[in-house]
Amino acid sequence: MTLNTKKYDLLLKGGTVLDPAQGIHDRRDIAFKDGLVAAIEPRLDPASAATAVDVTGKLVTPGFVDLHGHFYHGATGSAVHADEACLSAGVTTGVDAGSAGFMNFEAMRDYVFPAHRTRLLSFLHIGAGGLVLNRILGGDLHDLRTIDVDRAADTIKKNSSMVFGVKVRMHVDAVAHWNAPTAMRLARAAADQSRSRLMVHVSGTPIPLPQVLEFMGKGDIATHAFNGNLENILDNNGKLRPEVLAARKRGVIMDVGHAGIHCDVEVVKSALKQGFAPDTISTDIHIGPPDRIIYKLNDLVSKFHALGLTLKDAVAASTVRPAQVLGLQDSLGSLAPGMSGDAAVFDLREGRFVWHDMAGHNVDGKVRLDTYLTVRAGSVAWREGQLTRMGEC
Repeated sequence: MTLNTKKYDLLLKGGTVLDPAQGIHDRRDIAFKDGLVAAIEPRLDPASAATAVDVTGKLVTPGFVDLHGHFYHGATGSAVHADEACLSAGVTTGVDAGSAGFMNFEAMRDYVFPAHRTRLLSFLHIGAGGLVLNRILGGDLHDLRTIDVDRAADTIKKNSSMVFGVKVRMHVDAVAHWNAPTAMRLARAAADQSRSRLMVHVSGTPIPLPQVLEFMGKGDIATHAFNGNLENILDNNGKLRPEVLAARKRGVIMDVGHAGIHCDVEVVKSALKQGFAPDTISTDIHIGPPDRIIYKLNDLVSKFHALGLTLKDAVAASTVRPAQVLGLQDSLGSLAPGMSGDAAVFDLREGRFVWHDMAGHNVDGKVRLDTYLTVRAGSVAWREGQLTRMGEC
């Protein structure tokens, strides 16, 4: 057994740090110790670290925070293996968006999440069983008897360090239009009772979008906000609907929740022209049908940069902004000393890159972020196509 007597455990040397939370976009060395960021300086001595990695010419960001994914691996038929899907994209924190309800949350908490190196958080599905039968029934709120406001709220309160609110799917396949207002009301009640947030799937809603937004307030999340279905954020003239602008003004978060099928390039372009950029960029990563294109977060940051966001804004929407939405900005989303030791290192590939959506639209770009290395809790968790071991016995 050897003792580490070095000042730092890990040093990333020579990279260009882009940390929107600190307003840094410049060459910096970053050191980690005991799972946290220990120092960020123009120059640090590589001899001061047990391990030093030269990342000269590469982009270094805080670890990405994916606000919407599905990580109840092995339980729903559509959830991904978090480490394989997240760490390979520079994502160090993944938020499960309602894969489990109050009846099966503890199994996800106790057996699935601890098996991963990725930090995993969640929103609780308003339905008792979450998405377990979604692939069989085609929806998850066909019977509103699966909703128990008290038990859902109690589950959130008892697990408040990792459960940040209630998820409800307003989709024509998930809930009948005659039940949708009741489902929204009950989800709102559970969020209020647990003093937490409400995340609403707004793509393909069976009731008008303005009616859904009426239930939402400051800190709530409209995920799939840039979908191209009939009830989207634009009116018939392609202008932002007044109810959407009012929702943002009162603090509703407009989240991408891409999923391939829930983000329409033309809607995004129109919104950006009107000064309406997404608050957060998330993937809704899951195992989809064979013909569905589902991108990881490094690709979506690249795609939204190609659509017109500055690289700083695209990175902010994947780091500090989702951290703020969760109320975790004091520990996540930045590389300031004392923050969680989570970082992503990317090669900025130049060339012609094309991203697609399921409506048949393409986005052409000249730059893509390809993950070179991911640091989780102060140690290398993924490097050039390979997961590293969680630890040694």
